[in-house]
Amino acid sequence: MEKNIWRLMLVALVAVGLSACSGDANANGGDEAADAAPAQAEVTAAPEAEMEMAEADAMPQELPEGVTEAMIEEGKGIYSGAGICMSCHGPAGEGIPNLGANLVDDEWIHIDGSYEQIVENIMSGVTAQESSSGVPMPAKGGTAITDDQVKAVAAYVWTLSQ
Repeated sequence: MEKNIWRLMLVALVAVGLSACSGDANANGGDEAADAAPAQAEVTAAPEAEMEMAEADAMPQELPEGVTEAMIEEGKGIYSGAGICMSCHGPAGEGIPNLGANLVDDEWIHIDGSYEQIVENIMSGVTAQESSSGVPMPAKGGTAITDDQVKAVAAYVWTLSQ
């Protein structure tokens, strides 16, 4: 019984809403077909714009020379694992205030953001004097990751700002 009351109330609300919508078009003296045409154009245009955006997102990104998708995936794991990068730069690379810089925007503090310079920056580190937070980043993040692992992390970090 209670379910039927809720259903009736829902049907009544929908009916009132629909009648109010159709009443406005007629009350304003507008032609329903003419008024519906622009709305229909908007409805059909939105999916087309969404499709174009999805296609642009799906376009393969030109990777720096020597970088592969496999390196990027490996680098992502090292970033959040053995490289301990996320402890200062955050799980998604957004940075941690007063600790590690944001890696997802297009602003680079010490370098131009190229893959090669990211590799160099990770390999050499950043001194406390150079650091915007005053916290140094040791070479290789202070970890024992290999040079190839540094390149993989750099490949992943490069994708964060692209």
